[in-house]
Amino acid sequence: MPDLRFLLAALALAACTELPSEDEGGTIGYDQPADIAPSLEPAAGMHDLTDRSDLARFTGRYGVSAADCDPGNRYMTEYIEITDIGFAYRGNLHTLAEIIDPRRFRFSGPDGAREILRFAGGDLVRWPDDRRKRTIYQRCS
Repeated sequence: MPDLRFLLAALALAACTELPSEDEGGTIGYDQPADIAPSLEPAAGMHDLTDRSDLARFTGRYGVSAADCDPGNRYMTEYIEITDIGFAYRGNLHTLAEIIDPRRFRFSGPDGAREILRFAGGDLVRWPDDRRKRTIYQRCS
């Protein structure tokens, strides 16, 4: 009798794991969306960043002094590289978090810090975490 129980257990296991074939028209999934499907609405606090053309207009290198603008200078490191997705400063990438208006942008740093960059004429004004101290950079030619 032990062989019969083993055979029945093996058949039961095979029946549980057998999937319908494509020929049988079976599918694995649901015909309708689940009631608990995730919402595609933006979460509170999220900003639409699909059109980054305003930031793209300011792409380039900005420095505090002429020496910062010289790519061959290894000692003057107070420069910022702007792209349409964020800016690089001293080896850290700060990503675009919010387009405030066509000239002001909020970024988040790798350590979670928030910074705002504002473009005025050919200058870039940077202030981290809404502090009073600001740094003014000039566009490198």
